[in-house]
Amino acid sequence: MNRQQRRAATFKRAQRYDRNARVEPSHVLKPVLMSRTFDQEEAAKISVDTRLAWHRLTTGAGTEPDFDLLANSSNVALVLAEPLGELAVETVLRAQDAIRAMQARYHRTGRFGADAAALADVPPMLDFYDQLLEHSSPRTMIDALEVTVRRMKMQQQQEAA
Repeated sequence: MNRQQRRAATFKRAQRYDRNARVEPSHVLKPVLMSRTFDQEEAAKISVDTRLAWHRLTTGAGTEPDFDLLANSSNVALVLAEPLGELAVETVLRAQDAIRAMQARYHRTGRFGADAAALADVPPMLDFYDQLLEHSSPRTMIDALEVTVRRMKMQQQQEAA
């Protein structure tokens, strides 16, 4: 192998784009898959995960990831409820107040638990969230989650100022 061949081989290895790489066929369909509504199995899995987190929180066996899942679900539900009307927003806001009370109790006692307001207000929000899952697409849910992240960052910036 002479010098010219070694340099050519080095150049070929250093190229960023691999001409021989295979394209993942499903990657082309990703925008389509993100735009379709959830099928029943996906919606059921998300719903069951959220409801199990709620159950663990009410029985005192909940963890912080369970709380985060429930809080994120309520935040997404709030963003998606805003264009639907005042009743939907009120339902989610009451549930969020109860969830914040659960968080305060956790900071006070070190254990999650639900009070009477949480037991009354969170299940209707979970029912509403299930309806959103039935009629929404993964893209809609991701967009709503991104909106909640932006709102939380803005709130943190306002509190810091």
